[in-house]
Amino acid sequence: MRVIAGKMRGLALKTITGRTTRPTSAKVKEAMFDMLNPYLSPSMVGVDLFAGSGALGIEAVSRGLAQVYLIDKNRAAIKVIKSNVQKTREPERFTIWPVSYQQAMRQFEQQQIQFDLLLLDPPYLQHLNPAIVQAFIEQKLLRPQALILLETDYSLQAERRDDCLLIAAKQYGQTYIEIWQYQGE
Repeated sequence: MRVIAGKMRGLALKTITGRTTRPTSAKVKEAMFDMLNPYLSPSMVGVDLFAGSGALGIEAVSRGLAQVYLIDKNRAAIKVIKSNVQKTREPERFTIWPVSYQQAMRQFEQQQIQFDLLLLDPPYLQHLNPAIVQAFIEQKLLRPQALILLETDYSLQAERRDDCLLIAAKQYGQTYIEIWQYQGE
């Protein structure tokens, strides 16, 4: 797996062995960031709640985000994330938390951290995306106009929210990608 574009283009990243994670394919990752790229800016702060290898967050920083929080409760994933972040030669642009997404969200709320980009690619079988987006909005963890990138194995059409504008939607085989923009305050 490699960083596809931006400052770190071509950087080889480690992946996690085993069946506990499902890396986003290069084709899907490229499509995601091609859709996101026009909206990204150097002042943005992002979070990947199910970081796996850290590839999506590293791609976001490579394309210009100021900082990304990489969250994963899996110890093997955290080890790979730390290794991949060191390879970027810009570890100060990443914050790695070895906690569950629920623990991370509580800490974000306590510390009053808000995000411009929410990367959501949780385990497919858990269907967590709608509940997590709802919680981020209720806990005021999203800045106005924040982007939400969702990757699932099912159509999100029925899950779309009135307070989020649909920016893009694509399907790649069994993978569904949507980008929403939060319209709240």
